[in-house]
This record gives sequence, structure tokens and C-alpha cells, in this order.
Amino acid sequence: ALNSLTSGMVHTIKRHLEEWRQSDLCDVVILRSNSPKAFCAGGDVVEVSKSWKDGDHGKAMGFFQSEYQMNHLVAAYEKPLVALIDGYTMGGGVGLSVHAAFRVATERSVFAMPETRIGFFPDVGATFFLSRMDGQTGVYLGLTGSWLRGRDLLYAGVATHYVASERLPLLEKRLQELGTRDHQVVNQAIEEFATQAEAPGTLEYSLADVREAIDRCFRFNTVEAIVEALKQETQQREWATKTLETLGKMSPSSLKLTLEQLRNGPRLNIQQALSLELRLAEKRLGSEDMHEGIDALLVSKTNAPKWTPATLEEVDMGQLHAEYFESSGQYSVLDFIDPNVAFDKYPHAFGLPSERDIGDLVTGVNPQAGSLGMTRREVLGFFDRQTMRKVGVRQKVSWVLDRKTEEDKDSYVLRWIK
Repeated sequence: ALNSLTSGMVHTIKRHLEEWRQSDLCDVVILRSNSPKAFCAGGDVVEVSKSWKDGDHGKAMGFFQSEYQMNHLVAAYEKPLVALIDGYTMGGGVGLSVHAAFRVATERSVFAMPETRIGFFPDVGATFFLSRMDGQTGVYLGLTGSWLRGRDLLYAGVATHYVASERLPLLEKRLQELGTRDHQVVNQAIEEFATQAEAPGTLEYSLADVREAIDRCFRFNTVEAIVEALKQETQQREWATKTLETLGKMSPSSLKLTLEQLRNGPRLNIQQALSLELRLAEKRLGSEDMHEGIDALLVSKTNAPKWTPATLEEVDMGQLHAEYFESSGQYSVLDFIDPNVAFDKYPHAFGLPSERDIGDLVTGVNPQAGSLGMTRREVLGFFDRQTMRKVGVRQKVSWVLDRKTEEDKDSYVLRWIK
């Protein structure tokens, strides 16, 4: 994989991050790739699988322990941390970037969490971040491994900013000259380089047309129910058919494990999420499917893994839940570099407002909405002021309001449609 994360790379990155957080000479940390094609296309799971099969379980689990420590360190970083996610950003590359305060996407960015294709599950903190995405978007991405590209990352909440790749060198130079650790100043500096938003009334988001279908079909708590909903989907028939084909290629046990993992996600803080993933990784390494998937897709490249069990019906969910989520025993422990950081909501919010943020304002959950309700113009104005007219904010808020609200014909006050 392009810029695949090896154990050596993880240790080096982790060491430098620790050094820079202590240095009085360092104000802003920038994570970027030396490849024009990829930020990081995943972890070196081939080596992990080989170590496990060779009997060196400590080495295999050591990779995940160190990687998840690094993920938490990125999430807990006090200084402004800017990840330039230019090019392919998948799996381990997502974990290295998505928890940072600032994530800058470009027209070359490609995001995916494709772990169910190799018999694994979305890790590196996906339990935390996928489960907090708009609606059922994170569940859809986690189960199908579908790709997001370019501006998609901004509207989905993966990226906080969208900048043309040709402007990244200038952005880096600007950040190097700031001489401050103030996150707001860094945010404004990046925003100065942001690519102009689309024309009013347009939205460059590949999931826009199917977002309602995603929520309709992926809201269930069993994979079988999701599959049945996709079979019954009529408004987005072509999308549903392709999605069913995609799910049919994945490890059935991985699909059920992933759905259970993500349904647990909203109740877990960042430390609990990563600790759960370390436990799941250890159990998964002891399964047949992970090694079968890695071999079929990454080693022999037959692209025809033979899953065990072979169908969703053969996967006993009660047994899977007991084995992965309830069983006692000795498991590897995740020691956090910064054990005091255990938030249940990211401490920085420099991206576009989430669907929940918008809904809370319209419904009055946000006390700043007042008691009389708000018009469309007032809602747009609120988020303009809150984000200092961030590029893309009007496009996203308008799109959400179009889908989720009705306007009173007399007062023009918006009502949220549940």
C-alpha cells in the first residue's frame, strides 16, 4: 500500500510527536506525506498477519498497541496539529489524521475504511469517529468501505478544510510563519487558502442524493435487516443494488462485528473506543477470516476470499457478541501516553456544522436559538457568524435545511422533520 504504516514508522511518528509537544521551539505540527499519490493508504497488515501466523503474537499485537497509542496522542495533542490529507487516506492513514484538530483535504483526497474486505473491522478510533458522523453515514462507510473524494471529506466531516493541492506549499509556509499556538489563528490562516465554495444552490457531495436512502437502510441493528431494507429500497434502486453487491463481497462475520462495534461507539469515550478496538483486534487475529482476507486481497491477490462462516445466516450473533464483547480473559492492555484525555466529544470543532448541530438550533435544544423559533435566514446567519463565514458552511446548512425542515407559511419559522 502507498505509504503503508509499518511498526518502524509508527514508532518514529510517535516519538517525534512526543518530542514536538515538549519543545518550546515548536508551535504548530504539520503531518504530510512525501508521496504525490497518498497521505497513507493503510497499516502494514500483511506483516501483522505473518507475525501472528508465525506464532509471534506479541509482535503482532505490539503493532496495534503502538498504532492506537499514536491515534490517541494525535487526538490529545495540545498544540495545533494540521494533517494535510492529500491523496489516498485509508485505514491507518485515517487514524493518523482524522483525530487531529485540523484536517485539510484536496481535490486528490480519497478516504476509505475498507477493513471488512479483509475480514477485519474499522479500527484506529473508527468506533469513535464513524459513530459520530451525520445520520447513518459512518455505518454505511464502515460496512461497505465506500470511498469519499475531494469535497466529500469536508461535507462528511472527515476534513475541516478544503484547499487546492497546488496551494499546499504556500499554506505550509504560512503556518510556519505564524509563531503562535492559538488554534483560532491557525484555523483562520488555513481558511485563507480554502478553495472557493460551489455556486449557490449546488453541492459537490457524492452522497447528497443517497443520504436519505443511507439513513433509511442503515438505521437497523442487524446486518440482515440492513440487507432486507436495501432489497426493498425503491427510490435509489441502482445505489441499493450496488451496495448489496458490495456487502456480498465482505466477510459476513466482519460485517456483524463492525455493526455491533459502531452501535456501541456513541456510548464510549476516545480511550474506551481504542481499548475496545485493541481487544477486538486480538480476537480477530485469532480468527480465520482476517488471514484469509489479507492473503486473498493483498498477498496472493486472487480477490476471492473464502469466508468462514460463508453467509450472514451462519454467523451466530449471540456467540459473536459473547466472544468479542463479553468474554473475560487475558487481553492486551492499551497504555495511553496521555491517560488524562478521555473525551466523548472532540475538543476542537473547526469543520462544518454537523446535522445534529443544525437540528439542535432549529429545534431549540441550542439555547442560542431563543424561544420563538428561527427562520431559514436566521439559521444561515447564525452559522455564518459562528464559523466566521467558513467556506462551504452555507452549502451544507442549506442542504440540510432543504432535507430536514418545513417552513411555516405565515411566520417562515422552520420546523424540524423527524
